[in-house]
Amino acid sequence: MLLSRNRLFGRREPSKEAKIIYIFCEGRDREYWYFQYFREMDSRIHLEVYPLDSHENNSPLGLLQIAERDLIASEENPSPKFSLQEEDEVWIVLDTDPDEENTRRPQIETVKAAVAGRERWNMVESNPCFEVWLYYHGREEVEPFEDMEQSKNWKTLLNEVFKGGFDHRKHPVFIEDAKRRAEAKFELGEDGRPKVGSTQMHRLAKSILHLLGDIIREGRAKLP
Repeated sequence: MLLSRNRLFGRREPSKEAKIIYIFCEGRDREYWYFQYFREMDSRIHLEVYPLDSHENNSPLGLLQIAERDLIASEENPSPKFSLQEEDEVWIVLDTDPDEENTRRPQIETVKAAVAGRERWNMVESNPCFEVWLYYHGREEVEPFEDMEQSKNWKTLLNEVFKGGFDHRKHPVFIEDAKRRAEAKFELGEDGRPKVGSTQMHRLAKSILHLLGDIIREGRAKLP
């Protein structure tokens, strides 16, 4: 079910833009509703966010398998849920969020290798969590703090940046600021993953802004 339409944005008529951005994300709550904000913004844009149910495996490998099942036709899977067209993009959104047995890292590397072999398939990673990306919607840069690698501490920090917490009904409108800030501060470690406090979400934001940038700026201009 979509959110009620944000009043900053007027209803748009359909256009010839047929491109679809398919987004598969681990979170069933914060990430999903963040992307839904853009999905309902304009009837011209087909931004497909996959809603996981409680029975699906949202581990990195599980998410890749869901994307393959729903997008790639094969002898074993003759009728996928969606019909992937040449101009469409696929994005898998992951968190570093290491566990004690380090089981996520090998999975993330497998997903990274899988998407690298497919045109217009992409993976973006936030270290340690999606809240890093949300943080950049409100602040220019991250001041180092104790235990930055812990996701729970980013969730606490986010509540300090946004009074009352990050509101998916209005704060995503600052995506262009977040893209600029996250891209400027992005660092890749020697291990090939984003450093703590870095996120690759600016890459996906660039695609969203390509489709929705004018509408987002129009709505942003109406803010007090």
